[in-house]
Amino acid sequence: MEALQPFVHLANSSSATSPKFVANLITNATSSPNTYVFAELLETPSVQALRSEDTPAEYQGYLTLLEIFAWGTWQDYQTTPNLPQLNNEQTLKLRLLSLLTLSATIKPLTYQTLMDTLSITAPSELESLVTTAIYSSLITARLSPATSPPTINVTSVAPLRDVKPESLTTMISILTQWETRCGDVISDIETEIAKIKTDSANRRAKEHAKAVLIEKTMQSWGSDGNDIISRPLGPRKQGWHGGMRGGVSGFVGNKREFSADDFDDGYWDNGADGAFDAQFAASRMDIDQGAGASLMGSSGVGTRHAKRFLGRKS
Repeated sequence: MEALQPFVHLANSSSATSPKFVANLITNATSSPNTYVFAELLETPSVQALRSEDTPAEYQGYLTLLEIFAWGTWQDYQTTPNLPQLNNEQTLKLRLLSLLTLSATIKPLTYQTLMDTLSITAPSELESLVTTAIYSSLITARLSPATSPPTINVTSVAPLRDVKPESLTTMISILTQWETRCGDVISDIETEIAKIKTDSANRRAKEHAKAVLIEKTMQSWGSDGNDIISRPLGPRKQGWHGGMRGGVSGFVGNKREFSADDFDDGYWDNGADGAFDAQFAASRMDIDQGAGASLMGSSGVGTRHAKRFLGRKS
């Protein structure tokens, strides 16, 4: 745009009164190596005045030529009659601008396609054109002459072509459809977010209700002090030590003596009145755990066995 401003200023000046002056202005603008957009110059009244029937025929084609430089291609120039002859700078400029359009519309971009479209006969001439476009920051590309077929891999194209007025309606329609699709996607996302929030709130409410229920249940269980009580099956009484009699703790050796009064949980069945039978009058129970212990029976013969004295029912 900055490169085009001097030409726009001249087109709006008081000196731009003759068709010849405007035609020369168009030639200079399209020949400048730094100008690639021309819509602002096209909109000036002096340039649009070339459409008048009073304009000499030799200058009427300059307006069409400027339009081709703005949004057309090399093929448009070749197929449109009564256009001014291009100089070398204009020829290079129009081919570069056409390369921008072709790079954005044709995939893959082969050597042969470009040579036919741009009226280039030698691959080296095409490579020189592409190299110029790359160094001018018009495209980002890589030449692949050794592939079959040889191709030009374009990765980016500079937005330096003007928009044809007739295509504005189509572009607005496409952008409107795109806006509608974006709105639908945003609506779906918002609906999903609301659903997630609702599910999360319901889940937290259920967890809170469950926690409250558990807390109330625990409080009701322990309210009278009798519901949650730990009761061992065989309560120990005073005198039970769990060891063996003698030594520091009161118990040593392999023999343990149990008092008949140590357990009264029903395991020791002492009859209806709680008394032992006569043959179990002893109040102690002896268990011989010695590996080689001998006990003498009434016959005087030693036996190896464990002897228990248990209370039993009469």
